[in-house]
Amino acid sequence: MSEMLVGIVDKAQASIKNETDLIAAVAGAGGVAAIVEVVRSWFPSQTEGIADETVAAIGGFLLFYYGDRVHELLVPFGFGAFLSGVGAWSSEWVEGLILSLKKAEA
Repeated sequence: MSEMLVGIVDKAQASIKNETDLIAAVAGAGGVAAIVEVVRSWFPSQTEGIADETVAAIGGFLLFYYGDRVHELLVPFGFGAFLSGVGAWSSEWVEGLILSLKKAEA
C-alpha cells in the first residue's frame, strides 16, 4: 500500500512540468461537471446513488492515473479534475471546521 501511494505522489509531482500542463490541470478542475455528466452517461447503473463529488474524484483519478495511455495532457487534466472532486467532496467537513472559527455575534 505504501509503495502504491508513493507512486501516486510521484506521478502527481511529475504531472505539472510546464505552463501547458498547468493550463490542462486548471481545465480539468473547471470541466469537472462535464466529466461527471459523461461518466454518468456511460455508467448509469454503476453511478446511481453516488454523489457527483465522488464520481468526479473517481473519474479524475482514473484520467490522472491512466490518461497517459491516450494522451500525455490527460494526466494533468485528470489531476485537476481529481483535486476538484476531492475538494468538493470534503467541502462540508472543511467548511464546518473553518466556520467553527467564526467570531461569535455580540
